[in-house]
Amino acid sequence: MKTLCLYYSRTNLTKSAMEELAKILDADLMEYTDGKDRKGFWGYIGACIDSMKKTLPKVTIQGSPDFGSYDRVLIGMPVWVEGPSIVGRALIKQYGQALPGDVYYVVTHMAENDYLKKIKAMDSLLGRPSKGQVSLRTKDNDYLGEIRAFGNELMR
Repeated sequence: MKTLCLYYSRTNLTKSAMEELAKILDADLMEYTDGKDRKGFWGYIGACIDSMKKTLPKVTIQGSPDFGSYDRVLIGMPVWVEGPSIVGRALIKQYGQALPGDVYYVVTHMAENDYLKKIKAMDSLLGRPSKGQVSLRTKDNDYLGEIRAFGNELMR
């Protein structure tokens, strides 16, 4: 099954999880962005403010993938202000109709919440049900072990 792993990462935690997943699945890996620099303290504050905006930004994907050549896409993003990041939501809204039938969400966060209800709510942006999702707590947790387990489950 030909797989594409897409990710947005403000602190590189989502990036490391998606790199691990791409290795397991022998998948292509591409970064998406809205072009804003959100590194450091002020980047964090900007991310929080942006998360409350109703208007979604325009997103670009490094490498401009041909979605028609993939069987499935896994979309990685961080959680900001108790929900999936505005950049991840924008990607799904902008490209949802072009994505192959099998779409999975991978979210990273530091809180103890699992966010699965909020992740699943992104299906409304996608316009159809996703195939699955995983919520990875990165603080004081073996999130790379969890992403390996998720990847191995997808290999079955």
